[in-house]
Amino acid sequence: MNEDVARILRWLRRSQPPRGALLQAMVTGSIAAITNVGLLVGAVGLLVESSRRPGLGAVAGVLIIIEVLAFLRSPLRFSERMSSHRLGFDAVTRWRRWLVLNVGRWNYSRWRHYAAGDLLERSLRDTDELQDLWLRCALPIMNTSVTMLLGDVVIALLPPHNQWWRFAAVLFGVQSVGAALLLSNLGPLIRGDRALRRAKGDFQAELVELSAVAPEVFLLGRAEFVQTRLEHRRTELQRAEYDLRRAQRRSSAVSLLAGLVALQLLNFERPTTSWTWLVVVALLSVATADLLAGLRHSLDAAVAVSGSGERLEQLDGGPAHTGVLSPLDSTLRLEHVRIEEGGVALVNDVDVVVAEGSHVAIIGPSGAGKSTLLRALCHLDAVDDGTISIGGVSLEDIDESQLRVLLSYVPSEPGLTRGYARDVVALGRSGTRVMSDDLASLGIANTSTTQFGELSRGERQRVAVVRSAVTNPAIIVADEPTSGLGDAETQLVIELLESTNATVIVATHDQQLIDWCDEVYELSNARLHRLTR
Repeated sequence: MNEDVARILRWLRRSQPPRGALLQAMVTGSIAAITNVGLLVGAVGLLVESSRRPGLGAVAGVLIIIEVLAFLRSPLRFSERMSSHRLGFDAVTRWRRWLVLNVGRWNYSRWRHYAAGDLLERSLRDTDELQDLWLRCALPIMNTSVTMLLGDVVIALLPPHNQWWRFAAVLFGVQSVGAALLLSNLGPLIRGDRALRRAKGDFQAELVELSAVAPEVFLLGRAEFVQTRLEHRRTELQRAEYDLRRAQRRSSAVSLLAGLVALQLLNFERPTTSWTWLVVVALLSVATADLLAGLRHSLDAAVAVSGSGERLEQLDGGPAHTGVLSPLDSTLRLEHVRIEEGGVALVNDVDVVVAEGSHVAIIGPSGAGKSTLLRALCHLDAVDDGTISIGGVSLEDIDESQLRVLLSYVPSEPGLTRGYARDVVALGRSGTRVMSDDLASLGIANTSTTQFGELSRGERQRVAVVRSAVTNPAIIVADEPTSGLGDAETQLVIELLESTNATVIVATHDQQLIDWCDEVYELSNARLHRLTR
């Protein structure tokens, strides 16, 4: 099966709404569609019948049926809309939750890879569009199929009895062929849509790039260079637009051609019958074109959602891995650890054991990979080779919630949420330490109105240290926790860290903090060397 079609089917299965809600939406939609066709056929049939047999009595029965259908049309449409909106709301809720839970499992490297674009906005749009798979694609296709099949059955049962079956079968064949042709064009439509999206992206990227250098290029007298580059991208964009329009025109021609063929076949395959039934059958045959056009619109919705599904699959990290083991002690061990970035090894074949309760400093030149190594120690980023374990248990096997209580991380730039400082410290955490005392010990105002966003960088850094200690972790990993602090403030941070009795691992250039540590390692040339004191 074509991978693009397979992707749509895969997302249809993944986004399937509850069966009860789906059945209700399908039934109301089918009845509403049948009512529309019934009104069209009944109204015209009534005009024909009344012209041949004047008098209210001759058309009273048909008139009553038409009036009932007209009366029911609005509430049926309203019920269909409400059912569809419920399905849409459920779909949006479900897939936005999926997005948050899935993206929330990303490691630091993957976040940084996607951070350059408007990931959140695009992903939210994509999850919103997933509802169209059922609302504008699957449900209309079901309703169209039911309506066409019921119309064929009605034709087969028309008087004179047992003489319309042949045409009903022929009409069903025409409808089936039309639907098959539309489905066969789905692949080219998806590929054309993808090519157009790519061409638009390339054209916009080229436009942005050239706009930055255009003034200098024009001053150098090379305006034709800019024009040539833009013309090339413009040609690709126009070609992609033409190819997609051609595929769309093929789909439009199928529905129109099916209606014309059905009418033409009516001239050859029809019994001798009244003009009323002949008009009814002709109208049902014409309705084939309209119903297939609805099917075409449903497939257009599938094409639009295909791009969203394609992008979301790139974000899908697969099922969440939840460990179950809890280490017996907090000895941290690195065994043959290798970490690469951009194909370059920042850490290579590192073997280190950090004893429980020890204080370790990691020094080295800026850009050597200290922050990268610390993120790996906290299982915020993956290692390319080797293992990192706590108490003999690999970080991969420790339950995430247990790991975050066991180990705390202080980044060099604490990107904590906005709000009051004391709320920022306690958000999502609980512990036995007195938060207000820790804040006060570091010289941070801890009133109920102290805003985290109004604090200086050094104050925010100290709030992050207090937050890391609030759960009484066994291990604290901190990246430049005293950067920009004076000697007195640094000493206060050291005293707070020491009061936790935790294993402390810090990346730092601060000599005061280095002197406090039991062991010092230097990271340079992808190697971690222990320095003698």
